[in-house]
Amino acid sequence: MKSFGWCSVLLLALGAAVAQAAERGIYTLVDGDARVLRGVTWYALVPGARAEEGDVVDAGERAAVQLEFAQGGALNMQGPAIAHAIELPASGDKASAPVAIALERGWFKAAAAPKARVVRLRLPAATIDLEGATVVLHGDAALTEVFVERGGARIGIPVARGKEAPPREAKEGEFWRRAGDRPFVADERAPAEFVAAMPRDLREALPALSSRYAGPAPTLVAAQPITFDEARPWLAGPMRRVFARRFIARLSDPAFRAAAVAHPIPEWDRILHPEKYRPKPPDETPASAAAAR
Repeated sequence: MKSFGWCSVLLLALGAAVAQAAERGIYTLVDGDARVLRGVTWYALVPGARAEEGDVVDAGERAAVQLEFAQGGALNMQGPAIAHAIELPASGDKASAPVAIALERGWFKAAAAPKARVVRLRLPAATIDLEGATVVLHGDAALTEVFVERGGARIGIPVARGKEAPPREAKEGEFWRRAGDRPFVADERAPAEFVAAMPRDLREALPALSSRYAGPAPTLVAAQPITFDEARPWLAGPMRRVFARRFIARLSDPAFRAAAVAHPIPEWDRILHPEKYRPKPPDETPASAAAAR
């Protein structure tokens, strides 16, 4: 019995170690109304929650959320803001894939730890790679503003088709701005209006808080499934195929399905209109048509 007990303790310890090694990040700061989308369900976000690839984080008005990556670095978002965790390498992952986060809209501060993985930030009109650098960003579909607080960054413009232009080097202290489809304009310093509008929390260094959450992760409480209006921007964005597969389960809900019929999603056309894809009956031959008469 004693040996069995020790084995159980050992297995539990090993399980905890494996779980710790597999962590991808921790939400170390959650202040205000914030939620995370997993699968097709929204959950109330709380400090200490472990991050997962595919998380969509929605920080409400005046809310603040900080995600510290297992591989080093952090992202702080000030609401209203929305971000999508595309890739979050685990702490024990030896591959070279970067941390990749899509920033849909809002104010953000991102820091990439020295000698750690590249942090790749994807905005609607820009792609920003960080290595041992810190940037403050503000943006949405119509505007991108980037202040390089520390280190340097590589800034590129995504294209729907064809080959992207080589990224440009943004130096420490520079401010880069892009409005609509216009090229980026760089300045040697951030303008006064950008600094004045910047949330106060983003003017300070990001705190390192992950050591506070070494224990078991809290269980998140489910709120409600995603609605079609909430899903629609993701179904029209550059990763629409990924989200079309992800949200397909919601078509079992009558209201969601009716909205999908009214606002067609190409990837769901076969499911919503199967009659269009049924084999057509073979054409009648002259002999069979004559026999039928």
